[in-house]
Amino acid sequence: MSLLSSIERKTPQKDSEYLYDESRLKGRDIENIWLPENEKQISTVLSHCNEKKIPVTVYGKGTGITGAAVAFEGDVISMERFNSILGLGFDENDRPYIRVQANVELAKINDVLLKKDFAELTEFSKGVLKRFYKEDPFFYPVDPTEMGASAGGTVATNASGARSFKFGSTRRWVRSLKIVFPDGSVETIKRGTYRADSNGVIEFKNKKIEIPDYSMPECKNAAGYFTERKLDLIDLFISSEGTLGVVLEVELWLEKLVPKMSVIQFFQEQKKAFEYVTVLKNSQRLSPDFIEYIDKFGLEMIREKNKSSNMLNIPELCESWKGAVFFDVDHKNIEDVCSEIENLCLNIGVDVNDTWCAWEKMEIERVRLFRHALPETVNLHIATVQSKYPTVHKLGTDFSVCDAKFSEMMDYSLKVIEENDIKYVVFGHIGDNHVHINMLPNNDDDLKKGKEVYACLAQKAVEFGGTVSAEHGIGKIKHRYIEIMYGKQGVNEMRRVKKIFDPNQILNRDNIFKYEE
Repeated sequence: MSLLSSIERKTPQKDSEYLYDESRLKGRDIENIWLPENEKQISTVLSHCNEKKIPVTVYGKGTGITGAAVAFEGDVISMERFNSILGLGFDENDRPYIRVQANVELAKINDVLLKKDFAELTEFSKGVLKRFYKEDPFFYPVDPTEMGASAGGTVATNASGARSFKFGSTRRWVRSLKIVFPDGSVETIKRGTYRADSNGVIEFKNKKIEIPDYSMPECKNAAGYFTERKLDLIDLFISSEGTLGVVLEVELWLEKLVPKMSVIQFFQEQKKAFEYVTVLKNSQRLSPDFIEYIDKFGLEMIREKNKSSNMLNIPELCESWKGAVFFDVDHKNIEDVCSEIENLCLNIGVDVNDTWCAWEKMEIERVRLFRHALPETVNLHIATVQSKYPTVHKLGTDFSVCDAKFSEMMDYSLKVIEENDIKYVVFGHIGDNHVHINMLPNNDDDLKKGKEVYACLAQKAVEFGGTVSAEHGIGKIKHRYIEIMYGKQGVNEMRRVKKIFDPNQILNRDNIFKYEE
């Protein structure tokens, strides 16, 4: 019996979980769903598909919202059995790291680190486990909100989330990747090993890779293939959305876990909220992990939800509050942190009595649930609309711009949306000038207008030197916007790079850019 025939596979059913991701885009026309359980098996499946020129879509946790894991032809490779934490180490600079298989959930990584559940893990140098047991817990800082996301999936999109304000996106934390290529070969790429020379060429596996020739925005970005003058090869794979190779294992650097204090500051007007954020960003004494924002419409939705069910278990929200800023800070002395917050409020004329603080574990969890309640409420609202207009869906922006352009971008965006009479709510990562403006169509006409507004805002973000996708990637549903950002020539540069690693173009077709023969 051949190795290929011994690998488990399924025939997809009409409503198979492998045909969806959180975008709710529905796949079709799939031949096989492969369930490899080790490196040799996935290598065999890929080399077989490559030889037969069968398109392959890689499926992880399905938590993406751009349709990247949704297949419309060929075969699917499920990574569900690559779900083990492998070991711990300290690198040559004494930085701690963890090695995991691609489908390990971020929540599992932090749970193992917090509980120090290391009994079955390998230590990659002598005495590592003893140090991890002895020292204060470590954690993986990247928090893309969806902690059920996989390590491999977050590498594929350079995921970030709230804590990117202090800790950066996934890219900053990836030490190495083990990748299987379409021809079945497997390579481990360690940061710093392969870099572009002065001519912009990387030599790798008998290949000479001319790095992509376009400019990247200076803001937080997850759109398209990463490039820079002295490009590290590993960074080309981070945010490539599975189009260049399949990630098998990831090594991630870790950070020391310290006590946190959660703060919510409410505001009587949006202008004061933005002023507060500017001061908070520059506060060296507070140095927040993240800075999040909810506008007046978001607070209204949460207020109504809390009145109807009180599921959030929070005090009543004042009707006069028109916005809120959330942030977490390290604390050794609670009184010192509270004193600094009070000074901040006094300096910009904000009422310190409109501040909520939490430092006990249960209270911090209540703040976290409050902060995450709005996206769930928005989804429930859309589900209600869909009962009458099935094709309607929300239109959530993922744009980011530099500090100097944020206020102008916000003013322009809200002006255009209001002129088109579309219901909306604003929330998200204001610390990175990356808030999500969620347009909430009430009917099919609203949806049509909303799509045109979205394109208009994307164009403006690019004009301001920003990105059309700061954290979610492009997938299969944002091709229009990647071309707005990089132009046809830039997209063709990406196609050129893909063909170096995947000459038959079998991997994750239509992710980032449309497949062309």
